[in-house]
Amino acid sequence: MVIGLVAGLVLLIVVAVVLVVTLGGGDDDDTVTAGASSSSSSAPSATSSAPSSPTSSAPGPSPSGGFTAAPSGGADVTGFIAQLPVDFDDCADAPLAGDGDVAAAACGAALTQPGPEAAAFYLYPDQGTLDQVFSSDVTDEGLAEFAVEDDCSTGTGYGEWTYSGGEVGGQVACQIAADGYVVVAWTDDQYLTEGVVRSPGTTQAEVSALYDWWTANSEYQG
Repeated sequence: MVIGLVAGLVLLIVVAVVLVVTLGGGDDDDTVTAGASSSSSSAPSATSSAPSSPTSSAPGPSPSGGFTAAPSGGADVTGFIAQLPVDFDDCADAPLAGDGDVAAAACGAALTQPGPEAAAFYLYPDQGTLDQVFSSDVTDEGLAEFAVEDDCSTGTGYGEWTYSGGEVGGQVACQIAADGYVVVAWTDDQYLTEGVVRSPGTTQAEVSALYDWWTANSEYQG
């Protein structure tokens, strides 16, 4: 759930601080526009189509500040973290959400600001599971599908994002949460990953600003 994700991201920051204090943590040419992007990895943007949704959970870094071997899902966590957007440089493995994910990671603030103050990423074993999780989340949050002319720059809701060639890359949703945060959550069909980013905010202008960060900086590395 989007709101659940916000709560999870708050908890992951608390967990990270506690772990550091108590355990001594260690220190292509195509671009994306609203409804467009390159066919392999460029940063996305939402159009006004199709359904699917965000997730929840409260991840936290390992006590050493490094990465643990692999979560209970058995995925290669280090490899998963290496694929996350380069705008996050402090990501660590995190507890699984328990909704079918096989790896999870938590990140602090993005390097590019204004931008997210925290992020969480979840890896899924197949397209069906990824789509089901996203669809369930937007339904639970009561988010409506965007009309053809709309996206996160104009309102809250969800829809498909596409590459610049018109190929669908995944789903994206945005929300103003009740606890004073704006959230953008998206799926990437190529990487079978759902990402969730949040920033303080209560207005559509702040949703739009976070969405602008997403369109420019959410490209996975592969």
